[in-house]
Amino acid sequence: MRTTALVGSLMFVGSGISVAQTTVTGNLDLSFKNVQSKLYPVQSYQGFGKESQINIQTKGKLNNGLDYAAGFAFEYDGDDNGKNGTSGWATENTYIDFISGGTTLTIGIDHIQNPDSHAFVNMSGVGYIGVQGAGVSNPGQTAGGADKFGMSIYPTNALSQYQAPGIGIMQKTDVGTFSLNYVPTSAWTAVDFGTGKSYAAGTSNLSILGADIGNSNSVTLYEGTGEASYEFGFTGNLGVKGLNVMAFYNTSNETDANVGGAKYTGKVLGANYNFGQFSVGADWRKQENAQSGTSNVVATGKAVGIAYAATPNFTLGAVYGKAELGGTASYISGYTDVEKTKIISAGYNLGPVVVNAQVRETKALGGSSSVNGEPKDAIVKVSTKF
Repeated sequence: MRTTALVGSLMFVGSGISVAQTTVTGNLDLSFKNVQSKLYPVQSYQGFGKESQINIQTKGKLNNGLDYAAGFAFEYDGDDNGKNGTSGWATENTYIDFISGGTTLTIGIDHIQNPDSHAFVNMSGVGYIGVQGAGVSNPGQTAGGADKFGMSIYPTNALSQYQAPGIGIMQKTDVGTFSLNYVPTSAWTAVDFGTGKSYAAGTSNLSILGADIGNSNSVTLYEGTGEASYEFGFTGNLGVKGLNVMAFYNTSNETDANVGGAKYTGKVLGANYNFGQFSVGADWRKQENAQSGTSNVVATGKAVGIAYAATPNFTLGAVYGKAELGGTASYISGYTDVEKTKIISAGYNLGPVVVNAQVRETKALGGSSSVNGEPKDAIVKVSTKF
């Protein structure tokens, strides 16, 4: 009898899906990048990049009157050779939402609002403020001081755990949207100031995404080495036309990877304001990787940007950013220079296709002029959605 009821309910769910509002969309980005390093010419390179994604989404009404939405995405970045999913497959925007008016309860991955964007200041450019992959090393990036291919120390997502499975709530108000996200197992347990996603002892905690619905059970699949994390967030205009503001704070207990129950924390404040053809923006980020109760690494970044809409479809922009390392960890002693980045960018809207281009110069990349020098890079990205 119980089995019959279950089968009947599943048949009903299937019939409900057939009349739900389901959409399939996608996006494709192709880019060409050129990196030049005078200090280490062997690190100069050029080539194409790719990001492709298919999104499947549905929404409708529950039988109790609440709204719901659900979806997932197939993202495939970079190399198309498909080596066992290691060449770019990623989990994107997987979620089920329960919605009542302006309140949304969300369960999933990479769906709740988060601070993983520098678009508040790099308004017509491409991606993050800090250059990635333009130097030789930066031991301030990983737990224990292991060398990492040279990247900017400007924090990207400031240790936001939004890409790990979690549950959160979002509340829309007249001034903006407030959110709280809870992640039972943090997706990374060490700091990579270039991407925010380095892993302790070379072990990716993203293996937690390998857990199925419950038939395969193990500590490795469900927990790994990460502990719980929380993130509080806000995005909105505070009731002021032309203003956009974001504020985020996250904290993670990393008791398995670190000594003494040390915490990771991330803080982000950003804003931009549009008046006529001009927009101005500012960004501030700080993240702390606590190696133990007495050793930590702190990265702080701040930037300002301006954009000018020369025509309705053509925008010019400029960004100036600074970042530096601090803390008590001994291995960052040689990486205490102030990293300075300048960006000049342009964006051209062709309707269904958008072209963005930027040139960037970074001094003291990774916090060291002597180790990584002052590389320059340029990138052109062509994007479309369908």
